[in-house]
Amino acid sequence: MRILLLSLLLAAGAGTLRAEPFRFVAFGDMPYCNGSDAAACAAEVTRVEALTDSINAAAPTFNIFLGDTKGGAVACTDAIIVYRTAAWMGRIAGPLVYTPGDNEWTDCWQARAGGYDPLDRLRLLRETFFALPRSLGQAPMPLLRQADAAPAHRLFVENARWERDGVTFLTLHVPGSDNNRPRDATTPPGAAAEYPPRNAANLAWIADGFAAATAAGSRAVVVALQADLYYRDRCGRGTVAGHLDTRNALAQAAGAFGRPVLLLHGDSHFWLRDHPAPEAPNLLRVMVPGDGDTRAVVVEVDPAAAEPFGFSIIGPEDRIAPPGCG
Repeated sequence: MRILLLSLLLAAGAGTLRAEPFRFVAFGDMPYCNGSDAAACAAEVTRVEALTDSINAAAPTFNIFLGDTKGGAVACTDAIIVYRTAAWMGRIAGPLVYTPGDNEWTDCWQARAGGYDPLDRLRLLRETFFALPRSLGQAPMPLLRQADAAPAHRLFVENARWERDGVTFLTLHVPGSDNNRPRDATTPPGAAAEYPPRNAANLAWIADGFAAATAAGSRAVVVALQADLYYRDRCGRGTVAGHLDTRNALAQAAGAFGRPVLLLHGDSHFWLRDHPAPEAPNLLRVMVPGDGDTRAVVVEVDPAAAEPFGFSIIGPEDRIAPPGCG
């Protein structure tokens, strides 16, 4: 009996030791530029490449890119959304998890983005960046993709989940531009058929992720997506219908989970930290800079702490974006 008790205590102690502090980096919405100015676009890529050097110097356990690999006025060519993106992402020394934004597919039908078929651009992204059950970066780490975990949602290879030291992480494919919700019968092209199953898959992935975190006894959950779900709350304008399901599901899941939940996103391009859902006070939201503010957020995680998340920002400070509703 004493040997059994000692074994159980050692096992419990080993579990505690595994939940050690670590850091990761979140960034997004870059490189941004006007597609008609090739020199300016090249300069922005150079700034992002310099930021990757700063990220590598911070030695994070992994990195998360929160969508929008280009500006909205840059054409959605293969050369831009695949080859240029793959080149600078390939500079990241550690693992890099990517979740898509609106500029690389949802908005590609617009004339300023080249008039591409959004569904074709989404297909290309999925085939290029999400075909394997692992992250990007020079040192990929394994990921559980929704397509592998839930055959009913086998199309959604971009949604991923992983665990680190008692913290559960999941990505959701929720882009800006109202989550590609149809505006009318024709725009965005293909949205009427694309939006409903992806929205349903995202809601299912939230439920699955929090269920897995609860079953594993996770100390916290981190959810990463692109869209600013609360823009209308802050600015009093803009569309929100395509984001309400995600907002409600996150608030309900966070409230039921009862432990710290961190929501990471980009889309509005400046540093912001708040608690956006009064019904879920344990839900902390962080928006990363972007669109010329070429900085990244370092998240220090202490899983054993009551407030497990700390934040600092790295990168050039010559163009810091102020809070706003631009």
